[in-house]
Amino acid sequence: MIMLFSAGFLRIPPAHAFFEEQVKYGFEHRWLPMLADTAPEKRFQAMQAFLTYPEWGLPVLRNSIKTPESDNHSWQIAMLIGMLGDASDIPLLLTRWRKLDKHERSEVWLGAMQRLYWKNYVPSEIIPKLKSLSVKYSKNVAEGDKDSNKSDLLYEIVNPAPVSRLIRVTLQFWQTRIQEKLPTEYFLIPAGGLLKTTMPVRILPVAHTKSVRLDFRIWEVGVSEPLLHRTVSIPSTGF
Repeated sequence: MIMLFSAGFLRIPPAHAFFEEQVKYGFEHRWLPMLADTAPEKRFQAMQAFLTYPEWGLPVLRNSIKTPESDNHSWQIAMLIGMLGDASDIPLLLTRWRKLDKHERSEVWLGAMQRLYWKNYVPSEIIPKLKSLSVKYSKNVAEGDKDSNKSDLLYEIVNPAPVSRLIRVTLQFWQTRIQEKLPTEYFLIPAGGLLKTTMPVRILPVAHTKSVRLDFRIWEVGVSEPLLHRTVSIPSTGF
């Protein structure tokens, strides 16, 4: 009896490993493609499989968007990672989100990041700081367009808090003729981290003005009030 039990016990790990391989194969080659199926009932079945077995399904979801050459932008993947993952998934989702167009349900990816951020949120009263902000002028006048003005807006944000911050940055110019409100930018700044970024801008001051006003705001994703609001006056003589 002992010998039979021992023999049976020794056969369990290979059988278990085989079962896991079959399950993994099923997630990769059946359930993952079904997430983007045109039939709602198939999409529901696939999502149910991932929600039922997250320990096997979550690694498949992560790997499906991890490689740079991947073109898998299924919003269902983002939604499931937002439900099953943790804060370590935010950088990957953010990288993939930046490659999306609005028609690809990019708001679902943002919602997944916000969910993960607040699910693992560690409060801190220390807010991010705007370390520097400047404009690098680089005039490129196109033929027949004397008003063309291309410059770079450079800013640095430091996060002195002992926790990471998922933020969005909004910028709005005043007293200009074009491009008054710039696209919102999203960043994950690690604890004690420094963010340096450059944004191309076109600033055309209105006539007879001596400066252009810029409102720079930092928001914590999911919060209605800004963490920081800085108003900067940019001399029009630089244009």
